[in-house]
Amino acid sequence: MKDRRETIADEFQRRFNHFGFQKTSVAEVARELQISKKTIYQHFNSKEEIFYYVVSRIAARYRKKMAQELEALPTYRERIEQLIGMVFAESRKWLKHDDTFEFKYKYEIGELAFQDTYQELITQLVRAGTEAGEFSASEADITSRFIRGIIAESMKLLRASPETEVEADVLRAVFRLLH
Repeated sequence: MKDRRETIADEFQRRFNHFGFQKTSVAEVARELQISKKTIYQHFNSKEEIFYYVVSRIAARYRKKMAQELEALPTYRERIEQLIGMVFAESRKWLKHDDTFEFKYKYEIGELAFQDTYQELITQLVRAGTEAGEFSASEADITSRFIRGIIAESMKLLRASPETEVEADVLRAVFRLLH
């Protein structure tokens, strides 16, 4: 049986998809689930936190799918290159989706959830690539954080101009860090 937190998140996800973030109300979700708003706030601090949680669940599923695709590639360098390509491709899809204030607000929250997901994959790939002798990164965790920073700054450029081609520069910077 699903726990209450998951049930709440499921209902919010359904409403976010149907009505959007702004038009989804905590009171309406509470009424639909026949619980109090206080019960919702015992599980989540805010509607933004619920949205982050909902997007994090989506990102976790996406991460699993990406990890399976990456596993098929023979080298860790190719895996990181593919992962970075996937990150930018997915971001471009989101950015082309809508230009409203609500979307941009949701995008920023969603971007954080997906960054956390990508960070886990990058850290795993850097560690494994270093252990396999493909990379010479002495501190995988720090190197992974630098890579996240490079990607995050590049995402700012992408947000400003979705047609900007930043992937090649990102890959050059990342592989300089790894060797």
